[in-house]
Amino acid sequence: MINQDIPSTVELRFDGVRYGFWQNVEIHESIDDLCSSVRLSLSGDGTGTSLPLTVNTVVTVWVDGHLAATVRPDSYPRRMDSKSHTISFDGRSLARELVDCQYSKTLSGLKLGELVKRICEPFKVPVTIVGETAVVPHFAMQCEMPANALINAARAANLMLYATPNGGLILTPPGKDAPVATLIYGEHFKSYGIVEDFRQRYSDYVVKGFDYEGGNALKGSVKDIGISYFRPMHIVADKQGGGLGGLKRRAELEHNRRLARAFRIDFTLCGYQHATGLWAVNKQVRVVIPHEGIDSVFLIGDRTFSRDENGGSVTHLQVMPRDAFIGEEKLKRKHKAGSRAAAPGATK
Repeated sequence: MINQDIPSTVELRFDGVRYGFWQNVEIHESIDDLCSSVRLSLSGDGTGTSLPLTVNTVVTVWVDGHLAATVRPDSYPRRMDSKSHTISFDGRSLARELVDCQYSKTLSGLKLGELVKRICEPFKVPVTIVGETAVVPHFAMQCEMPANALINAARAANLMLYATPNGGLILTPPGKDAPVATLIYGEHFKSYGIVEDFRQRYSDYVVKGFDYEGGNALKGSVKDIGISYFRPMHIVADKQGGGLGGLKRRAELEHNRRLARAFRIDFTLCGYQHATGLWAVNKQVRVVIPHEGIDSVFLIGDRTFSRDENGGSVTHLQVMPRDAFIGEEKLKRKHKAGSRAAAPGATK
């Protein structure tokens, strides 16, 4: 069941005050981003009033009474004259400093979860760790954006790192709970887009590293058996180390992510909620498009709440196979170069 008939509201809350009535809304989160982003604006007659925002303000964003994001202002443009006013608000979640800043840190012998917490602690970014994480022998970054190092470390461990509504981050495996909804073309969404993006795929994935203790060059590799021509991708392993097994897993992950991301579906739904809460990334949904032969469970990779040009509240989802986010070698479907046989649900 999908809640399509509940009036949708979006509010900013800070300093004990609520600010609503936003005419234009865009609240975005992605499985690939450490920051959720918010863009709101309103226009009206007269000079209007300004929001008492400062560079230090922390703003919570509420959608239909649910916490959706916790952000700092990126920009606060407004335009006024004697007859009208326009106020806009752009912000990103608390992890934006991990994206914008350059920082140096060296850590050794910590579990990945503890490592993420140590790096996020100075930036006051709360971190949630789901499950046990392996030890990272050595992690180092020098005058680098922490976001890149953290995302690569998470991917090497076959985990995801993305923004949470409280402004922090969660380190977790791909979601595998039951689908939160079944979405049927013609009933829950009236149009859709399918992308089969062959540019995502490469014939050979080679991850190169170096064993600093033994003084040996290392590499892990995986082939995409569906591509018959030479199209290689060589990757330099991250500084946090990892032996042959880690390099092999990183190559498998790169292969599987790109193979799965070569097929994705996007569509728009009415409202911001399903039966049990707000639409969110890393949740599974069943998608049924009969004439495409699609009846499969997908993972939500991108989600945007917005208000359309007619003033209606809508949710834009991009979904893809769960294999896009795991590093195991077992894929549920196999692409053939240039073939529609790559549709979800196909098996080896």
